[in-house]
Amino acid sequence: MNIIAFYILAGFSVFSALGILFARNVVHAVFMLVLVFLGIAGVFIISNAEFVGVAQIMIYIGGILILMMFGIMLTHRIDGHRLETQNRRVLIASLLGFGLLGILLYPLKDGFPLFDFAKEPANELTVTEQIGVHLMTTELIALEVTAVLLLMALIGAAYIAGYNLKKKHGTD
Repeated sequence: MNIIAFYILAGFSVFSALGILFARNVVHAVFMLVLVFLGIAGVFIISNAEFVGVAQIMIYIGGILILMMFGIMLTHRIDGHRLETQNRRVLIASLLGFGLLGILLYPLKDGFPLFDFAKEPANELTVTEQIGVHLMTTELIALEVTAVLLLMALIGAAYIAGYNLKKKHGTD
């Protein structure tokens, strides 16, 4: 059953990625990227890597994509024009993409390894619990410093964007 779910989620991610490739509107491309990240998170979750799957959702969808949307919407307001992409050099990009796909699939030339979902970890704590204990004990200061640094970067980006907006419209 896990293999079937893997193929469904992987296909969902691939088709969403193709949607990004052919989307003309940048906002639509970002929404398709959300679907790609959801599909990849689902693959992690069915592969018994729950922590990585939930982190994928929280970090990429909850953080980075929200910042991308914030930047796109702010840029859209500054410029005043509709944001659209132009699909130039599609042939070169397709050849490069198929070349990278060949490089990624080369290790699988001897057969597709099946995952053993039935094995249990030897430790009494799950991987997610081990990571949580490690982050909240030995790496707590680094985690808090990283959070403050990211918050300062977000505030600085909002300030710079607001300053540029005021400067463009001639208000101080």
